[in-house]
Amino acid sequence: MKLHQLRQLIKEELETVMQEEAYNPADEVGRFYVVKKPEGKMTKEDMVYEATVFDEIKMDETRGVYKNKSEANRHATEALKEYEMQLKEMEEAMNEFREAKKGIDEKKKAAKEKIQRLK
Repeated sequence: MKLHQLRQLIKEELETVMQEEAYNPADEVGRFYVVKKPEGKMTKEDMVYEATVFDEIKMDETRGVYKNKSEANRHATEALKEYEMQLKEMEEAMNEFREAKKGIDEKKKAAKEKIQRLK
């Protein structure tokens, strides 16, 4: 390899390294843990993920951001319990609604039968 070619390769490599370093901004925050809001059949592992300030974090999907993974896991567990409680309450309310509707339908049917007998 000629000296000129070697210099050109070194120059190109230096330019590449310099460009890569230019795209590495300072990060004094470091890594942290994001807890997503629970939905569907998520597990705690689905809810907690590691991120940096350069990652996209959607605020409307996020329950919280924590520096410590164990703290993030604790909050994810609490969020799951709250979510499951809300689902249970909603299910109970729906069952009460169905029972009330069934009662109304039965009374409506009985009223129609009474009206038919009066005719």
